[in-house]
Amino acid sequence: MFNPVPFLALGAVAIGYFGAIDHTDRQFAEQPAPSIAAFTAAPNLSVQDFVARLPETVQDPHCDTVQAITAALDQDFAETKQASWSNSGSKEMELWASDLMGTWTLVHVESDALACIVASGFGWSEGMTAQDVLQSAPVSS
Repeated sequence: MFNPVPFLALGAVAIGYFGAIDHTDRQFAEQPAPSIAAFTAAPNLSVQDFVARLPETVQDPHCDTVQAITAALDQDFAETKQASWSNSGSKEMELWASDLMGTWTLVHVESDALACIVASGFGWSEGMTAQDVLQSAPVSS
């Protein structure tokens, strides 16, 4: 003889599961987008002052070769270069960010292939621009 109780119990569990998933999805959809949060590597210093105070070697934990810094940003945070600009001939700034992780990093690059992280943060999302970050980042140009 056919017993429908196990099928009814399985149906009740499935309905409860999908109801909970739907409720959770609606709660996440209602959450406001995260705002940009920024953390400076050297508080109260402009980028030029920060770089001027760096030691001559690459022993500083926030500085390394361009290849090492960009490889770490790519590997550890899934960040890719979003924008770059120059203030003068040998000084370049790069913004690296990750839609996947929601992180961003501002990198100062010298012509001698030395790169220094001057600010980083979270709150990055698809469609944002470098200007969105620069308005909130605690660094001056």
